[in-house]
Amino acid sequence: MGGIGSGNWHRWNTQTTVEETKRIDIRYMRNRGFLKPNTHGTLSWSRGGEPNGNINFVTHDDYLQLNFRYKEYGGEWQPMQQKIFFDYTPCHYGNTRQWLVCPKCGKRVAVLCSDSPLFLCRHCHQLPYGSQMEGVIERLRRQRDKIGKRLYEDYQDGFGSIKKKGIHWATFNRLEKEYFYLSEHFENRIFDLAKLLQ
Repeated sequence: MGGIGSGNWHRWNTQTTVEETKRIDIRYMRNRGFLKPNTHGTLSWSRGGEPNGNINFVTHDDYLQLNFRYKEYGGEWQPMQQKIFFDYTPCHYGNTRQWLVCPKCGKRVAVLCSDSPLFLCRHCHQLPYGSQMEGVIERLRRQRDKIGKRLYEDYQDGFGSIKKKGIHWATFNRLEKEYFYLSEHFENRIFDLAKLLQ
């Protein structure tokens, strides 16, 4: 059984981002009914289509019990247990919203990450989001492609011609202007970089 730390990769001179860690998302668990008391289950992760670790959990009334194995790079597997408490906030229209409580700082969060033996919030792990680590060109490409995929059925690598069904023309025209604006800036940045490298 792969545990936390199995399949780890180590990159030098770059910082690990939230998206590269194993994460527990309370929304995912709620949608699958994993938050009901006395629920036993397994959370699994993959990277590049390959298994990248799993943990067992038991849900109690006021906390989540995690049972897994962890090893440091080159070290031995160690059995681990961790309790993650729940907290609740009232919603505007009744009912309550459930949160995970970070075991280190006590903040209510929707997602806890593993960048060490323990699942903690991204602030305690000092993890940025991937978008915060992007350069200008990568950010422009990501923003352009995000809109392109909303607009076109056949969108791929900056090109699309078939309008998606269900999107209103007013919305389509507004987003298409933004798409062309981002495309132009992206291409200008690529051109400037190419000139710089000549």
